[in-house]
Amino acid sequence: MATSATLGLGSSGSTSLSSELITKLKTAESTSVLDPITADKEDTQTEIDAVDAIQTMITDLLDLVKDFDLYTNDTNIFDEVSATTTGSSANFDATDTSNMEEGTVSVDITQLAQKDVYQSNTISDKTATMDSGTISIEIGDETYNFSTDGKTYEELVTEMNKNTGLEVSLEQVGDTNYRMVVKSSESGSDNALTITQTDIDLGLEDTDNHVLTAQNMKATIDGIDYEKSSNKVTLENGLIIKAVDEGTSTITIEKDNSSVIEGIVNIADKYNELVDLVNSYILGDEEDAAVISDSTTLKSMMSGIKEILFGSYGLSNEENMFKYGISFDSDGYVQVDEDELTQSLTDNYDDLKELFTGYAEKEGIGTKLKTYLDSLDGLDGLLTTYSTKLSDRLDTLTTDYETASEKLDAKYDAMTTQFAEYTTLITQMENSFASLKSIIEADSSSS
Repeated sequence: MATSATLGLGSSGSTSLSSELITKLKTAESTSVLDPITADKEDTQTEIDAVDAIQTMITDLLDLVKDFDLYTNDTNIFDEVSATTTGSSANFDATDTSNMEEGTVSVDITQLAQKDVYQSNTISDKTATMDSGTISIEIGDETYNFSTDGKTYEELVTEMNKNTGLEVSLEQVGDTNYRMVVKSSESGSDNALTITQTDIDLGLEDTDNHVLTAQNMKATIDGIDYEKSSNKVTLENGLIIKAVDEGTSTITIEKDNSSVIEGIVNIADKYNELVDLVNSYILGDEEDAAVISDSTTLKSMMSGIKEILFGSYGLSNEENMFKYGISFDSDGYVQVDEDELTQSLTDNYDDLKELFTGYAEKEGIGTKLKTYLDSLDGLDGLLTTYSTKLSDRLDTLTTDYETASEKLDAKYDAMTTQFAEYTTLITQMENSFASLKSIIEADSSSS
């Protein structure tokens, strides 16, 4: 009489059993179908990140190599010179060192260039309204007229500053006192000011208030006399001499060997960093496996760089790094003997320059390496092609994951619907069975 209770159908438990079963089935199938795709996506993204890191380091190496390229700059690092100065009358700058030769430059500053500077009498209230009048200022071929009628000192200064030939300000010269200061914008005798006051007297015409007189700079440089409106002289070799005081100075120009050594050492260090990085991605370490699936690309890249670094150069094809204290060790790292390299710059400067920069007809290490590194990230470059392949693979995996996920969702949504329909049918059957059971039991009781 109690057999119906063991069926586990309809409202008695079939719905919860069906939901649990479906969830377990979906989880199991997701694990087997989706997890491998997820793992493959993560591995591919890790590989993309590795290639990005390599590309970044290639860019860093390229920036260092450009200093030795025959074509990148107006002057490469071998043409750079350094200059030192003795004496305090002048300092120096240079926009282009390519035409500078080693030697000394003698500088004798006899007069500094000055602006023309006037000041007014003291002013107790800079916001006060001035009397009616006119101030005229001549500078070169220009004449500026300023009306003071109804203006404060501040307003007049603002108006005067609208003229590019003048610099006008209100300077606080005491606790409560000010002076109007009128300057020529540029130094030199051609920028002298002539000030005329009409119907107003601010003291700008007073001899005592003529603070500085416009004058040119006068200097003798290597025996040649110069007179300039500014305190700057640019020589034909590109050296810019700036006068700062009256007196004599000597500027010494010499080859900047320290920059060459530093540049070569920096390239070697960056190359060695690249070797470490590539090896870690190709070989992995004790804890992590290699992240690069196609090591051939990176090995080809490193072989290309190594071949350029230690090839033969010069018009005689006899120049190479080994002659100048640069070598490979047994682990594939570049080693630089700085003492030997320094001596080589002293003894064989032209040969070392030929090795690194070369000529149009026979390019040197820097020029060839710059071209090669540029090509790696070019349209059809090794790294570009590899990176594109990885990106395409990641896109494919993403699509595969989405497709598989949608199929699983559709499959188990349909299964859920079927179970719901089965539950409804079974519930109806259970209800019919219960009614039949009641009738049977009622008949049995009546008999």
